Amino acid sequence: MNIKKRCGKVGCNALIDITETYCRKHTNHNHKQYERIRTLTEEGRAYKRFYSTKEWKSLRYQAFLRDGFCCVQCGREAEVGDHIIPTKVRWDLRLDIDNVQSMCFECHNKKTAEDEQKYGICPPT
Repeated sequence: MNIKKRCGKVGCNALIDITETYCRKHTNHNHKQYERIRTLTEEGRAYKRFYSTKEWKSLRYQAFLRDGFCCVQCGREAEVGDHIIPTKVRWDLRLDIDNVQSMCFECHNKKTAEDEQKYGICPPT
């Protein structure tokens, strides 16, 4: 059985092998350059480190429990803990349970694209 998942590029619905991150179209779409730039600054390193902390993982799990492990948008199985107001906009709300919601990948990708438009956040392209 070949397990598939969606491409990691926001808005792309291409199905890829579970071991991959992006589809062929987005494989070398400057993501590595973005990651390298993002980790050059202390702010970038702190932002990236945050998602590996016990505090974030615990808070995300609490949000999953609160939301019944269901996506708040469509009701499918939740896979992502999403910040309602992105951390790039309000870093101080990163550990506020009222700013975290459970989402499936598809709804999270749509919301991320909307956030990029709304807040002018540069996507990792």
